[in-house]
Amino acid sequence: MLSRRFIRVKVFKILFSSVHSQNFDQAGAEKELLASLEKTRQLYFLLLSLPVALAHYAQDRIDIGLQKYQPSDQEIHPNLRFVNNKVIAALEQDKDLLRVREHGINWAAHRGYVRKLYEQLKEDPYFVDYMNALQEPGFDDDLNLIQLFFCNQPDDDQDLYNLLEDQSLYWADDIAYVCNVILAQLAGMKAGMGFPAHPSLFNNQEDRDFATGLLAHSLIHYKEYASFIEKFAQNWDLERIAGTDSILIILGISEAVAFPQIPIKVTLNEIVEISKYYSTENSKMFVNGILDKVIKHLTQEGVVSKRGRGLVEKQKK
Repeated sequence: MLSRRFIRVKVFKILFSSVHSQNFDQAGAEKELLASLEKTRQLYFLLLSLPVALAHYAQDRIDIGLQKYQPSDQEIHPNLRFVNNKVIAALEQDKDLLRVREHGINWAAHRGYVRKLYEQLKEDPYFVDYMNALQEPGFDDDLNLIQLFFCNQPDDDQDLYNLLEDQSLYWADDIAYVCNVILAQLAGMKAGMGFPAHPSLFNNQEDRDFATGLLAHSLIHYKEYASFIEKFAQNWDLERIAGTDSILIILGISEAVAFPQIPIKVTLNEIVEISKYYSTENSKMFVNGILDKVIKHLTQEGVVSKRGRGLVEKQKK
């Protein structure tokens, strides 16, 4: 479920917090890191259950209309396409989703938001087209609606961001990533089958070791690696260097040293990409330049040594 870049971002945030609080306790930092990653999985289940909550609200509105003393013709003959959506039915029957809903990961406390979202959804062109199509929707039509929902709705919804931020500090920045995970899961759905097996938090043990190992190495060697920034930043005003830049450089050094199987080019590219989102406009050049110089220096000193097919030969060039 979690990509290496996503893991790097989470480690960066925990390292940033540790540095600014001057708390370099490894056990505590690792516990917080794993908790933040587990929160991402909880967000996955929460967002995945959102179409079910919307369908329940829609069904409640239909039931209220039918119970009126003098219902309108539209209320007597409601459009049931959304509430009968086959993908939503599969989500509603999913055992894992049922279990997490029973443990409080649900929308029961946010009925106002669900109502507002449904009223907005009813006006969206893709939803209107789905509800008013000449032919009854088949499975592919049902699936396409839910895919369009996760493509268009959650990541652009400021109300959702505010709601999730109030529930967990870890959630607001993860919405777009989780929606992409959900879309990948939806792409694997087949007619007549249930929802695909939910992904594990880590793709494998190596990814888990990467997360905890990168954080631990960064904390242990923070002061040592921080000294390299001053050494190789001779043409930069040190007082104007963003704190995030320093932490990203230290993160990159740690990865280059502690994980010999990861190519240097990969480390440089990933750290620079993260800097685009979490630092200043000039950070890309600074982070790339200083990190490249430090890694080259440590390679000459034998501290950085890459192992694996293709890596040794590239280091000799």
